[in-house]
Amino acid sequence: MKQSKALLQKEWNTHWKTILTPVWFTGGFYLIFLVGIIINLFKTGAITIYNATEELPAGFEHLMLYFASSLSTITLGMVAVITAIILADNFQNGGFKRQCEILHLSQPVPLYKILGVKYLLMTLGLILLLGAVSLLNSLIISASASYFSGARFSLGLQGWLQSWIELSVTLVLLSSLFWFFAGLFRRKSFFKGLLVIFGIQIAIEILNWTAGLEIPSLLRYLLDLIAVQVSRDATPALVDSSTLTAVVSARWQHIFTWQILLKLLYSAIFGLGGSWLYRRREVF
Repeated sequence: MKQSKALLQKEWNTHWKTILTPVWFTGGFYLIFLVGIIINLFKTGAITIYNATEELPAGFEHLMLYFASSLSTITLGMVAVITAIILADNFQNGGFKRQCEILHLSQPVPLYKILGVKYLLMTLGLILLLGAVSLLNSLIISASASYFSGARFSLGLQGWLQSWIELSVTLVLLSSLFWFFAGLFRRKSFFKGLLVIFGIQIAIEILNWTAGLEIPSLLRYLLDLIAVQVSRDATPALVDSSTLTAVVSARWQHIFTWQILLKLLYSAIFGLGGSWLYRRREVF
């Protein structure tokens, strides 16, 4: 336990600026938002809030809050996914790039613990950070919408929870995939990993065209795996409790499918594969 805590502290001290990227992004957004309000205050002498819901059918403000909370969480989630991909390379190849890999691996700690702490910080650590930051952001959005338009506060939280769950699985899948590439390539693992994916896709297209095969598209399959569904069709013509219930229920049904288990299985394979490649390569 003490070893794991020491390893976690070491990784945090080394990579905390990168790990907190979602926090910097959120802080920058609210800073710009605040600057805009201050400029508006100096220009008009008052803070004016445009209420778009006045031009929409009654009840549509609830759906708008649900979508706004979902989209804001998805935006933060994409930042967290990019951060996880960057960390995948930094965790495995940072020591090599800084020419201190031998020093780090000479610690009296099993290699599986070193890699395990890195992997958990990249996945679970970022998932928890994303959950905390996006929840705070959703609370602000939901409280504001509830106060100014009377939108149902709980819908904002439901939009946050559904998006956070979907993005958490996507984060684990993509970070594990590029963790595998980081174990395979010491330098520029992200770009080389993309080249591998596109190379396989080009090979599939050539075989399908020349040999008359019907090999499924790898790229399309990956895009389907990482896709996050924001909502189903919702029209402003009639927004009532049944419409809201249908939208939210459809989202839950989309999240909890067998595909989520498949994503986690792929994540485990890529995670273990990347760790195995790291253990097998020469240290210098």
